[in-house]
Amino acid sequence: MKMKKPGESKKAEDLRAQDQDRRKHLRAALPLKARFLDENRQERPCLIVNISAGGALLRAKSAPTAGEKIVLYVDQVGRFEADVIRSDNQTFAVSYEKRRAGNAKTADNLTEIMNRGPRATDRRKNPRIEQDATTTVRLEDGNLRECAILDISLTGASLEISPRPPLGTRVVLGRTTAKVVRRHDKGVGVVFTGPSERMEDVIAETSAQTEPPEVIGAPFAPKFGKKGPRD
Repeated sequence: MKMKKPGESKKAEDLRAQDQDRRKHLRAALPLKARFLDENRQERPCLIVNISAGGALLRAKSAPTAGEKIVLYVDQVGRFEADVIRSDNQTFAVSYEKRRAGNAKTADNLTEIMNRGPRATDRRKNPRIEQDATTTVRLEDGNLRECAILDISLTGASLEISPRPPLGTRVVLGRTTAKVVRRHDKGVGVVFTGPSERMEDVIAETSAQTEPPEVIGAPFAPKFGKKGPRD
């Protein structure tokens, strides 16, 4: 039930409710890249035909079957646990209407994309999804620093971190080794040094708790001075 704001007229209340419904169910024809994780834990690429805050129509070479539950990753939008409600050859429709918590944020992301147009995604093979997770970065000197993952893909991530590590710095993000390749207003962009095939694995590994005593992956090269290695 929608609550009436103090001093709001019936007409204004109705207009606000209509605006919320339009915002919630706005269906946009946006050619966004996506991936989905099926019930067999296989992750496959797909393409958005149209999308709203409650569901999407997609194309894929191997579409999931109707009734299947999948995890959907949409470029510039986010991650959704979805139900396949229709499937026909290489086209399938999903609904994530029951997951109401993220509907408003999804609607905001879609509105922003429609207003500014999709970012140039043809240069990157995989979708980069909006992310709002905190994790820990281990720097080359061994210090740990908290940061927020702004968005993430199979090959890299954008981090909100201060102070910003210099370009070329090698870090461990969660349990994933990475390298700083760009700096932006809120932090830095990193590329992962090891390949990954599933978005779900990337999200889990980068968000995992960093263990100070050990370094995951190839060790960092020690720094040498005139008297040998420095601690």
